[in-house]
Amino acid sequence: MTGIKRYKDRLGVERAYHRKSGTPIDATLTGQALAAEVARLDKLHAPQKAAAGTLGGLLESYKQSPKFTDLAPRTQSDYLKYMDQLKLIAGTPLNLIDTAFMAKLRDKTVKKRRGAFTNHMMAMLSSAFKHGKEYALVASNPCADLDKAKIAADRRKENRPWTRAERVNVIAAAPLHYKVPLALARFLGIRRGDILKLPRMAYRDGYISFRASKNGKLMKLPALGELKRILDEALAAWPIAEIDVTMLCLNSDKKPWTEMGFTASIRKYFAKCVKAGVASEGLTVHGLRHTVAAELRSLGYKLEDIKNFLGQETIEMAEHYSSSADVSGVLIDMANVIQASPKRERVLTNSRKKSV
Repeated sequence: MTGIKRYKDRLGVERAYHRKSGTPIDATLTGQALAAEVARLDKLHAPQKAAAGTLGGLLESYKQSPKFTDLAPRTQSDYLKYMDQLKLIAGTPLNLIDTAFMAKLRDKTVKKRRGAFTNHMMAMLSSAFKHGKEYALVASNPCADLDKAKIAADRRKENRPWTRAERVNVIAAAPLHYKVPLALARFLGIRRGDILKLPRMAYRDGYISFRASKNGKLMKLPALGELKRILDEALAAWPIAEIDVTMLCLNSDKKPWTEMGFTASIRKYFAKCVKAGVASEGLTVHGLRHTVAAELRSLGYKLEDIKNFLGQETIEMAEHYSSSADVSGVLIDMANVIQASPKRERVLTNSRKKSV
């Protein structure tokens, strides 16, 4: 009979368990009595279909929508973890969920989990309620006006921006197989996952073109100055006739990077930089994305402009990435500011005729 796990324990006693749930079954049961017990346990532990009009029903609908299925696999995995956190209240009717309900949920969650987990969970819920509003499942988004959970002041800020010296020295000292992905992150703020997936043809006619995996947004960003020099050096050093691969970023064996391989390798390089005094603790590739946002914000760019440059969907995310900036300066051409210093390459417009 399927669905049963039988074995003898260390004392030689025969034991039986319901395989799906791990529930003990009387090992003396046989025939119809055993079949009935297994059927009872199967029914008891069968996945319950979320009822329409409940939070669980909304989340099930959201999981089937393009708003969820178009997300990057890593983001989908994270969102499913946040949904698991909500299983105990999945039966809550949607008409009882308002901003006050969400505020209480936020405050209760942050006591059990860290603030970042809580904020990410609330962001997932906000996206789910936006989906629900579009399809008339709910009247409004109760997360729209909700403040974020506070993160402990003594908690180290993740993905800190790089200092000016780190931006120069760490990349300058890097071998070519590190320098290419670091330069793409430093000068364009591209996410690490997208960088490692860039084909060689993504760099053409002085532009880097790709589709952001996190939100599907099409991006076309100019490669100027130091970034252009590094990319041209890499293409010359890795002629396609010799390496027989089509990726833009390669490891030391001239093979495409894997996500895990790059993570492990770049951490070792960062550790060497810290030991040599070239960088401080807390260096991450994603910190370069924060660096680009902070630079642009400090030079006077609006959050809308930063959102477009980084391929963000919301102003709130642009504000998050640029939060460490000192807001001052004048509005000047983004790509020239980030990439072409000290020699400016006037490729984009400069309608105000500002000197740069």
